[in-house]
Amino acid sequence: SRSPRARTEDDAPPADWLAELPHELHLRILEGVDDFSDCAAFSLASPRLGLLALRSGLARFKDPLFAVAMRLLLIQRFAGAFVTVSATLNEATLRAYAADRRATADHFPWL
Repeated sequence: SRSPRARTEDDAPPADWLAELPHELHLRILEGVDDFSDCAAFSLASPRLGLLALRSGLARFKDPLFAVAMRLLLIQRFAGAFVTVSATLNEATLRAYAADRRATADHFPWL
């Protein structure tokens, strides 16, 4: 009987399999992300793709609510289960959002 072959690095899937896709396909994927929380999660999971979205001018990634979503997600990741979403949406975050001329009442349901 044959013994199983030892696994090598060549057998392992790539750590960042998205990196192997062409930039045009990255942009098509990112165009389909329509929730600000998902945009933030995508950017944190793959900062390179988040920067690509920003530099390419994708509307959701340039929206002021994206910055709020990023802040919320970062706070939640660092604070863990000990902090609720309402506790992380502090006055300073809301004031910064409200001061942005691009902020609209259309965003209120998401907030």
